[in-house]
Amino acid sequence: MSTLEVDRPVPTRRSRPWGLIVAGVVALAAAGLAGLAALNGDVTYALGGLETAGRGGVSVWDVFVARPVAYRLMLGSLDLTGSLDMAFTHRLIRAEADLVIVAVAVLLHFGLRRHLAGPVAAGIAAATGATLLIAPPWHFLEPDWMAALAAVVAVGAGLAPRRHWLGALLGGLAAVLVVAVKLATAPIALIALIAIAVLSRRRAVWVAVATGVLAVVWYATTKHFLPWEWIWLKDQADLVADSPIHHGLRLRDFRELAHGLGDATVLSPVIAVAPAAFAALVHRLPTTRQRLLGAAVAVVASGLSVASAYGQAEFYMYHYAIVPVLAAAVWGAAFALCPGARLPLVVSTVALAVLSFVALRQPAGRRLAHYELVENAYLLAAVGTAVIVWTVSTRSVPWPVGSVALTLALVPPVLLGAPYSFSTYDYKISAATPNPSGYAAVSERIGRDTPVLYLSFGAVNHAMGNPTSCRYPSPQWLQRGTKIASVREYRSYADNLACLTQDSQARYLIVQTDWFKLDKAPADVKELLDARFDCSPAARLPRTGNLVVCPAR
Repeated sequence: MSTLEVDRPVPTRRSRPWGLIVAGVVALAAAGLAGLAALNGDVTYALGGLETAGRGGVSVWDVFVARPVAYRLMLGSLDLTGSLDMAFTHRLIRAEADLVIVAVAVLLHFGLRRHLAGPVAAGIAAATGATLLIAPPWHFLEPDWMAALAAVVAVGAGLAPRRHWLGALLGGLAAVLVVAVKLATAPIALIALIAIAVLSRRRAVWVAVATGVLAVVWYATTKHFLPWEWIWLKDQADLVADSPIHHGLRLRDFRELAHGLGDATVLSPVIAVAPAAFAALVHRLPTTRQRLLGAAVAVVASGLSVASAYGQAEFYMYHYAIVPVLAAAVWGAAFALCPGARLPLVVSTVALAVLSFVALRQPAGRRLAHYELVENAYLLAAVGTAVIVWTVSTRSVPWPVGSVALTLALVPPVLLGAPYSFSTYDYKISAATPNPSGYAAVSERIGRDTPVLYLSFGAVNHAMGNPTSCRYPSPQWLQRGTKIASVREYRSYADNLACLTQDSQARYLIVQTDWFKLDKAPADVKELLDARFDCSPAARLPRTGNLVVCPAR
């Protein structure tokens, strides 16, 4: 028996075929729109490191791209083209990821079918899968987004097998993966366990035990065979000086968390309807005790969904990647199980989708100046819809109408020209199609297979594609060392510095002048570079944009 007794939905009318066809066409069109945008700069940073170091003979196990090995393996498995045409590479990676998402949604459906009626399971799985598929460009393929994907796998795999031990093993493996792609996303694994517990306490206990055991195995294995993973992790954590792990709880961090959540809600308005969806699900429970338990589950799950963003304390939009996924899953459950709440859910979802489209099309300066007004409007809408759903029961709405409404709420941030965030970091960067840059021309000039040493952000590596034998293809530690003196004491810095002497194959030095400030580098870095490369004006290749190319001596 399910914990909150959500396994007996009220019967609904069968949707007419034309309605399902329209809903399917709208969903496919939205997925197509999402696929037009180039992969974001963080993803191309990681791709560039994996591609160019891989061509230089560095294993995926050993390369540093500021991401754990689990993430590197997942992203690398999607990059089948290496460093060929950028637009084709992005399209292929997107298509491969989309196929994975569809498979994950199907797995979730199979898992839910063991505890819910078919239409309800399908509705929740479709809503969850659509949100992963039509994700904001700055979410898509980020570690936090991959953690959300793995959490959905954990729920589906934990619930689907007939044998509890098999569900525990598969669900536990996926839950560990949630943590392995990025330690900060550990709260997302707890959300997956809560979701399983809502439907089966016994399975949740099995999966939780398996997760604990497998997490210890994962830690011991990586600690023994990949010790640098944990050195990098510690040094990465030390870089984030504002994290609560360094200073504890601060009111300022909670304000920033709320601001970031408000921005995430403008991008993904389904978040604003999540309180109403939770309210509808709790209200349908038959006893006061169950309602209190349901409300507690909603509060805890909601808190965990923003815990990762709070812990990282940078409040980038992709740190909230789990929030719209959780919101959509709850939205799908409420729509399926609570016919009397469907009309307010649909109306508010569509209205907020229109508001998001208009808000995201405003100039950057106007968005920044009026973000509080806009975010408060979404907050009022969230509260108002929740009150209506709790107090009023309205007429039902057909399934295709709900599908179209939810899809519309996912579209605003994926349209070309939409900003990566409404008013926080990267609010001036917009989704755009992948375009060839002048960096590819630099590669053609020096030879596509010519080994180089990069002093550049990894996205430049991705655009050029030239091999490097340094396992720090984008030398983050040397770059941070030009600005933060304490970084020069890190073990990662010393290891990165060794590339300047050990990488004897490089025929050119590639310097991205707006990312790596050579004039601010420590004296030993300047001396080592000067001994190997000639960056005099006479020797440099003609400058291309922000790149300086220096030949080896």
